[in-house]
Amino acid sequence: MKKILFTMLIGIIVVSCNDKVVNKETNHKIEILKNENKKDGKLKHDNLEKLASEWDFMKVDIENFPVAEETSFDTYDESYNENHPVARVYTKLSKEQVRKLGLEKWLQNGSDVSVNYELAYSNDFKTFVFTYKSGEMELKTTMVTFDKNFKRIDEIEVAFDEITESWLWTKSEIDKNQITVIDYNETGGDTVTTKSIYKISQEGKFVKQ
Repeated sequence: MKKILFTMLIGIIVVSCNDKVVNKETNHKIEILKNENKKDGKLKHDNLEKLASEWDFMKVDIENFPVAEETSFDTYDESYNENHPVARVYTKLSKEQVRKLGLEKWLQNGSDVSVNYELAYSNDFKTFVFTYKSGEMELKTTMVTFDKNFKRIDEIEVAFDEITESWLWTKSEIDKNQITVIDYNETGGDTVTTKSIYKISQEGKFVKQ
């Protein structure tokens, strides 16, 4: 009888020890996973902070819909802002910043590029409006979509002005549901207008209607 009790006691002790070893190993694995998750979380956080600081120069005002886009040489001139304190702010970009955005083709005929404002079309992509000089006589305002990493998706021209003859210009009515681009042409004497309507797809592409 004593021998049986002794054997049972030994068995209980062995099982208890094994359970403690298993629990210890399990707890150790859990701690390793926790530490790895903390590291991954910190890396993701650090990467997000790095990405945010990398694109600080794109922190501009978000315009509310609807937007009347009528940028011209008159309104783009710095003296206009000095005389009109509530006028739109044109944030000048360096050549390096323009290249970083993948818009270096705008630098072929000039170096004066500004980011004007952001539009809240979607959480899946970013939408900004820029103005740049194409030579000395033309001023172009363009809406550009980017993915979350600022890789260019698509673009359309939403305003245009020229001071060679001042016969051609473009304005736009920008709404949440559509963008109406209106081209004006006075080369024949009378003012002829042409309207083009665009919508933005879920992928950030401009689709002509």
